[in-house]
This record gives sequence, structure tokens and C-alpha cells, in this order.
Amino acid sequence: MDHDKWLVGLQFHTANCQRVWLYYVVDEVFDTTHAVPMAIQRANSDPKRVTRGGIQAEADQVEVQQIHRDGIGRFSLTRCSV
Repeated sequence: MDHDKWLVGLQFHTANCQRVWLYYVVDEVFDTTHAVPMAIQRANSDPKRVTRGGIQAEADQVEVQQIHRDGIGRFSLTRCSV
């Protein structure tokens, strides 16, 4: 069984209260319930976290889209409920 690919967006606030979205492609999991924690783990281990004030990625909002590729190689996204 192949793993699906997911585009996970995490919104959080920086130390100076700006809203920032981080997007991660997650392809090692089968569903959204595993894709979101994987994206949060990546956000927290991101070396650029220092530029975000070193804060943990506590997502105020999460959006997940499934990545599809058709027979001729075109990509599309389908929004998923979280």
C-alpha cells in the first residue's frame, strides 16, 4: 500500500505577535491524523525556529490538503478536514 502525500499548513504567532504560516509536505503517513503531528514535529525541529523567536510551533490553525498526481504528472490539491 502506498503512502499518500499531504500538504500541512500550520499557523502560529511569533514573539512579536505576527501570524506566520509554515507548510510541510508529509509523505510517510497514510492519513491526516498522522500527517499533522509529523508536520508539527518538523516545525519544532526546524533550525530556522530561532528566527521565529525559538518558540514551539503551537498551531493556532491547521489546514491539510492531500496532494494528488494524475496520469500525466500534473499535481492538484484536495482540502481535507482535520
